Amino acid sequence: MKSDLPVLSATPTRVPDRAYEGLGYPLRTLIVFAAALALAVSWFMLPTGHGTVWALTAIIGLVALVLVVWRSVWLSRAREQSQHALAALGAATVDIPPKLRIRMPLMLVTGDGLPAIFNRNDEERFAHVGEGAIWLRVDQPQELRHLAVAVRQWRDGRAPDGVVLSVAPALHVDTDMLTQKLRVTRQALADAARTLGTRLPGYVAVYQRLTRGTADVSVPTWYGASSASGSVDTARFDAVIHAAETEVQRASTGNCSTMSAANAGTSIAATTSAARAAALAALIGWTQRVVIGTLTDRLQPATPWALFGAGWIDRGPASGPPNPWERDVQRQTCVTLAAVAASPLPWPLPQPLIEAMPRRYWISPRSAALAHALALLACAAAVTFWSSAKNNEALFGRISADLGRYSMIPAAHDAAKRDALQALVSDRDRLDRYARIGVPLHLSFGMYRGARLLPALNDAIGSYVPPPPPPAIVTLDSMSLFDSGRAQLKPGSTRAMVGALEMIKTHPDKRILVAGHTDDVGNPQSNLKLSTARAEAVRDWLTDASGIAATQFAIQGYGDTRPIASNETPEGRAKNRRVEITLVPDAGK
Repeated sequence: MKSDLPVLSATPTRVPDRAYEGLGYPLRTLIVFAAALALAVSWFMLPTGHGTVWALTAIIGLVALVLVVWRSVWLSRAREQSQHALAALGAATVDIPPKLRIRMPLMLVTGDGLPAIFNRNDEERFAHVGEGAIWLRVDQPQELRHLAVAVRQWRDGRAPDGVVLSVAPALHVDTDMLTQKLRVTRQALADAARTLGTRLPGYVAVYQRLTRGTADVSVPTWYGASSASGSVDTARFDAVIHAAETEVQRASTGNCSTMSAANAGTSIAATTSAARAAALAALIGWTQRVVIGTLTDRLQPATPWALFGAGWIDRGPASGPPNPWERDVQRQTCVTLAAVAASPLPWPLPQPLIEAMPRRYWISPRSAALAHALALLACAAAVTFWSSAKNNEALFGRISADLGRYSMIPAAHDAAKRDALQALVSDRDRLDRYARIGVPLHLSFGMYRGARLLPALNDAIGSYVPPPPPPAIVTLDSMSLFDSGRAQLKPGSTRAMVGALEMIKTHPDKRILVAGHTDDVGNPQSNLKLSTARAEAVRDWLTDASGIAATQFAIQGYGDTRPIASNETPEGRAKNRRVEITLVPDAGK
């Protein structure tokens, strides 16, 4: 059917199509995949403790389980709600190849006069394939959402390309009731768009007999305006009226001075065209105020229609009693329109309105899922590289701290030095193991720099010099400390014990044994007591001078029982008169 439609189109713009939630989109598989990636990164890469990892595992598992269960319930309900619509779609489009049903525009038609629009070959149909699109009938606006979801499933994830609202003013008796119906349709379209996640371009097709001419005009004319950008304004409607007025001028080009049979027909045609132009102007104004105003009013709670086109045609039901549009004309012009017979069936579909529909870029659900999986992999890779960098930074910092602590400990503090040395040996062994069997996963991905620390560790370990062993025994001459037969230290005798004091301070962790010895001159029992008393005197001085607790000292008097030389000579007896200081390991350490 060829039509005369003045169309003012804007440059086609992309309308985002996010219809990725159809049955063809493997959302549950993607949820499991994302959860597996998150768990792998948490367990093998994140620089956190085991407690945090277990908490993350519980949270990830719970969220994934909830999402999978929710998705399963949603799919079950969607199948139940769409079963009838999918069966009807399959039966009505059995001859359409699968690729064609995706490439052809698909329009949902709701509103007035659907039986007349879809009455093809004296048979009412649910779907009509032809006239540039696949047209689906939606008897109740509340069914828009379910049918739109079914269409998306049937078209492998592609949403409907638009919704046509047919308005037949002659089928209504009250403007308020029509307005309420339009608000219900507007809310239904908003719900459908929200469910699909994409806006649905809206079109208004008005079916109204404009003249009393014959009802079986072979080529009906659509007067309308459409745009690919979604803004059909008043200027476009003025252009439609101007196109209708142009018809009047073309029809009245005959010679009006001589009334022949030929120009009599031209005059009648001009009169009819003029009446149509006037009626069209009135109908467009009424449509703007009542229909389009209701659908796009931003003060209403529902989302305004994204109106991409509006069209009017001199077709429709019979107009008997005054309808809302005729009452509007009568109120504004005081002219009562005559009754007009109904148009023959079927009423033409508004195919010219959708010629400038917005360009929609579509991607199959599986391709979308693959793109999303790659995006998840990219995110996991980014977190993995970040975690590896943080883990290597922690390793470097820990080994650097061990090296710094070792270098700061003086050599005199051998116990602390050995503890720090043990930490360095452990670090060196760990890095050697990584070099032999491979770097662990949490340090890899090109971020490992531990090999650079091995030379510094080996140098530090090799620089350790153990302290010289303490002398086994420090022997003090009793004659330089005590007068003969006495146990009190002589004045100035402390200089002889300075060496022993330094040795004790160097090894504060050792126990000190102070033993006294005498020669065999005199009574053995007296010699034993004297040796013990001299050992106690030395012990008391060392305690006061070193600050070491007396419990670290042990006292022993041997008398003349352990000579180191012969008591037969004066030199031998002098060697036997002595005090010996010995460092012994503490049995408790």
